[in-house]
Amino acid sequence: THTQSNSCYAIMYSTNNHKKRLTIRLVVLIMLTLIIVLTASAHVPIRSSGNESLATATLIPDLTKSRVVYAALHEGGDTQYYKFEAAKGQPIHLTLFTSTSMEDAHFTPGIILIGPGVPNHGFVPPNVEIQPVAGVMAVNGMRAKQATYEAFAPSSFVTLADISLLAPANGMYYVAIQDAAYGGHYGLAIGDRESFTVVEWILNPIAVLSVYTWERQSLLVVLWPALAILVVGLILLIRRQRRGLRLDTIGFMVAVSGFLYLGTGATIASQMILSINRSHVDTFVIFTLVFTILSIILGLLAIRIAVRNIGYWTFRSRFYLFLLGVGAFATWAGFLIGPILAISAAFIPSKTHEKHRMKHGDDA
Repeated sequence: THTQSNSCYAIMYSTNNHKKRLTIRLVVLIMLTLIIVLTASAHVPIRSSGNESLATATLIPDLTKSRVVYAALHEGGDTQYYKFEAAKGQPIHLTLFTSTSMEDAHFTPGIILIGPGVPNHGFVPPNVEIQPVAGVMAVNGMRAKQATYEAFAPSSFVTLADISLLAPANGMYYVAIQDAAYGGHYGLAIGDRESFTVVEWILNPIAVLSVYTWERQSLLVVLWPALAILVVGLILLIRRQRRGLRLDTIGFMVAVSGFLYLGTGATIASQMILSINRSHVDTFVIFTLVFTILSIILGLLAIRIAVRNIGYWTFRSRFYLFLLGVGAFATWAGFLIGPILAISAAFIPSKTHEKHRMKHGDDA
């Protein structure tokens, strides 16, 4: 009896230690996530179309908020327009860039700022629309000697032109983008104030995929690391099931979310390597590495919880699933599907198996 009592105590002690270790890891992970979120410095990606005249110019709703338009000129001589409202003395900061793809190697569009009181500068092509009473500042595109590494996509780009000044007067300002000789993909960065709405932050993984297609990458090529991990993971689950170690519905959902988190880490790592190869190593690569590591940690924790809680899901283990889902949303892990699966699994009812509880303790 004394021996049995010691064995039960050892099992309970081991289980409690496991709970404490897992809780500490999740708390540390959430703290790292919050630090990354609070220090994130990335443009909000947007797209435009049908803006080939001043009358149809794409409206930029907030000049100060850091945004970037990803677009393309179809052929030489095409012009696209944007507009924004500014108050006198308000900073105007515009940066024009293109992709590092070989298809855009000869693409050097210029940027033209049109508005009240803008100092006249540079040559304006005759087919660019301007307002009669407005000043016009034209800056020719010139490719930077070295491409820039973007840590939060991750991606790379080549800077072409930059305009920075204080708005001379109140009113509506227009921006024209044109290349007289070539068509190609360009990006227009606007504003310096880093700010995300909750929806923008959550949907950023989808927006990043559009950035990669703008870079002229195939989505299949971009996502192959994640697809490979998901396929291998599902094969392992099937083999596990054939050995009699079948996961319940909740466990299966959590395991799949874990594979998607691992796939996110692998995708970020592959894009980081590609982007560095096209640009150079930047100190901001640390942020990319942190996002990669956090995604991998989330994936490993999710898979571990899925395997250890077969058929027995307590409030504590469900709370862990919820935290993993929230952490994944915050770190852009799981391509939206992963965190949705984890959070949904946390609320799916399941039966408690007494044998499992006696074997593994109150919680895993």
